[in-house]
This record gives sequence, structure tokens and C-alpha cells, in this order.
Amino acid sequence: MRYLLLFALLLLSCNKDNKEFTLKAIKLNSYKMPANTAEHLFLKVLDISHPGDTLAVTRSYPAQLTLPATFAVSPVVKWQLYRKGYHIELWGDSTGKMGACNVNMDEYKIIFPIDMEVKSDDLNVSILGSWE
Repeated sequence: MRYLLLFALLLLSCNKDNKEFTLKAIKLNSYKMPANTAEHLFLKVLDISHPGDTLAVTRSYPAQLTLPATFAVSPVVKWQLYRKGYHIELWGDSTGKMGACNVNMDEYKIIFPIDMEVKSDDLNVSILGSWE
């Protein structure tokens, strides 16, 4: 009986349906399009269901410096687990949009602070944050 009760408590504590991922930073690992060396790079976080609304923007980073580079996200963004439809774009202040990739939260199942890699043909980033 004691083991059955312990097993039931373990199953209840593993319920992840109402968890949110708090996006705190984005690490730019690589991108394809070469940037002008005098340019500054920054990232935008968008919700695909509302394409005109930017959820967060990072500070800029000089393109001539080495990668990877970690950008703090402002404001901090909360994403729901198992939801599709987030989008990260790389921008240059003179070039404009340089790359993009989608983030599908249904691909991630782990509930603790983590570095999750997301990539497309032209952009490779890691999203950094914690689960709440």
C-alpha cells in the first residue's frame, strides 16, 4: 500500500500541462548571412499568431565580435509548454532581417533550467530560461 501511495504521488507531481517557460536570454550560436562589420545585431521574439506584435527585443551586439553571444531578453517572456507558434528573428541595424527560426514548445519536455537549441537553415540560437 505504501508503494502504491508513493507511486500515485510521483505521477501527480509529474503533471506538466500548466507549466510555463520563462525566456530570460537568447544565445546566438551562428547565422548564415554575413553582417557588415560596423553593424549591430539584435534579436526579436514574436508570437506567430500575432505577427505584428513583438513580445521582446534584445540589446544590440557588434557584428565584428565573436560568437556565441548571449543576449538578455527584455521584457522577460513567459511561454506555455506544448504550444506552437513562437518565432525568433535576427536583425541587423543596417541590413534588416537576417534570419529567423520557429520555437515549438511541444518539443521540450524537461522541467528545470535548460539551454534549448533552436535552428533553421539560416539561424542557430539557444533559448535560456527556467520552467515555472
